[in-house]
Formats: sequence, structure tokens, C-alpha cells
Amino acid sequence: MGIIDTIKGRIQDRLNDPAFMGLVQEQSLKDLLLRREFRITQEYLQREFLDKALDDELVEFRLGIENGYCELSGRLKKRLVPFAIPFSASFTIEGIEFSAARKCVFLKLGPVSPLDLDWLTRKVVQRIPSLSMMGELLVCDLNQVPRLAELFAHRVKGISIWDYITLKELWLKRGELGGRVGVVL
Repeated sequence: MGIIDTIKGRIQDRLNDPAFMGLVQEQSLKDLLLRREFRITQEYLQREFLDKALDDELVEFRLGIENGYCELSGRLKKRLVPFAIPFSASFTIEGIEFSAARKCVFLKLGPVSPLDLDWLTRKVVQRIPSLSMMGELLVCDLNQVPRLAELFAHRVKGISIWDYITLKELWLKRGELGGRVGVVL
């Protein structure tokens, strides 16, 4: 039996341990741990995050997920301009930091059209509370996403299940955001 088989065996033993699985009460978390993969549809992201950001200035906001990149588009209305300014920006996944202290996804901002106006980009980013800008990188703090914040905050006897789970991989495929998780021993 090689070292890989030993590690796989330890992980499987941990997942089969009723005490460990007792920490995970929600069925969706059990499925996530057993399948070690997740998918979030474009429609869900549009409904839960972007539609809630609309107001009298941001009159249209759409998300399009393609293979390897994502595009945000919409129209922004300013008081001094008599028409809504269309915008479009694409981004790719640059990296992931998923630890007990910080859970962030780093997105590299691609071309912004029709004009790369810094105030427009910042205005759009400020509409989504979990996003912030660091130069050309968008930082998505997963601890600020409402549904995820509830899951990350859940503790059983002072133990967070998320201290034992890591986000290994994240990808963009046509119409969905997907990823793989791993168990940290």
C-alpha cells in the first residue's frame, strides 16, 4: 500500500466517521463533502447578487459566464448625462485563497468597454458588497456573501467545519461556476 492509498484511506475514514459527519448537519454540505464538487448556475448568481444591486443609477446589470471567463454588462445612469451609459467588463479567475483566516477569490479584470473609466468600474464594484478592487484585481471576499457567510460562521462546540475544508479549484464553464473542494487533515 503506497502513501497515496494511505492518505485516501485516512480521508475516507474521516468522512465515514459519524462524529465528523455529525458536525455537518445540512444535507447540501454532506453532498459537497462526499462529491467534493459544486456547480452554481449563472441564473442563480444573476438572481441572488446582481438583480439586488439595481437601483435608480444602475438600471441594468447582467452576467454572462463562458468557458474561462465571465462578463458583466449593463447600463449606468448619471444625473448630468441625459442617457444611460452602457458598460461591459470581462474577468478571469486569477487565484484562490481559502484558509481559516481568509476566504477570497481573486479575479483579473480584462477589457472594459466602451470606455475604461475608473469611476465607472469602482461604482459597479461598490454595488456588490463582497467585491473590492486592488489595482486590476477584483477581490471577492466569500465571507461577505450572505449565504456563504452563514455557512462559514456555523460552529459546533467551537469547531468550524470550514477549518477542515479547502477550495482546490475553481472554474468558469458556459453558464456555470464550478469548483472542487478537498479535506484538510
